[in-house]
Amino acid sequence: MFYNNGTIFQTTFEQDINIPKLGENLAEVLNHSRKLYEICNFNFEDYKKIIFETDEMSIIILKLGEDSNIALFFKKEEEKELKLTAIRRYMTRIEELIDMDEGELILHEIIAKEEEIKHFKELLNEKKDIIEKSRNEIKEIDEGTIEGDIKDITKKLDDLDLECENLNYEIEKRENEIEQLKEKIQKSHK
Repeated sequence: MFYNNGTIFQTTFEQDINIPKLGENLAEVLNHSRKLYEICNFNFEDYKKIIFETDEMSIIILKLGEDSNIALFFKKEEEKELKLTAIRRYMTRIEELIDMDEGELILHEIIAKEEEIKHFKELLNEKKDIIEKSRNEIKEIDEGTIEGDIKDITKKLDDLDLECENLNYEIEKRENEIEQLKEKIQKSHK
């Protein structure tokens, strides 16, 4: 499963596949399809499915949500030919499952973002502890109880403050994304 920007958020591929590159190329497929429609002066609406079929492989890309998609890869069976009609039999069922699970996917997205927020808050607390220790160190240098270079510690403090600002920004960004996802769930239940 991947977003329109190419970020893959769930896969069954093994580690030996370059997952980020795969996502990037899947997103390019969507963008190229859109451009084809524009070149031909066709009205491009959100697609429902895109199917590629070769002798060895069939790839079906289905639209999940506003920004999410699923790509299904089917290798050629041992029989002489892989019939697309065999895949089409399951398409309706897959689409039903996708529609049913869209809310669940959004929920998984929210949970992932909440985990990111938790991680960022832990990092933020670690940085604040280091800042506090560094400030105490500067105080001890000023009082003459220990020797050290205030310039180095001040630079370190400035860097840590900047990192804290960035972490706060990332936390706020994720919180906003969560709110948008919650609104999306509420809209779909109306």
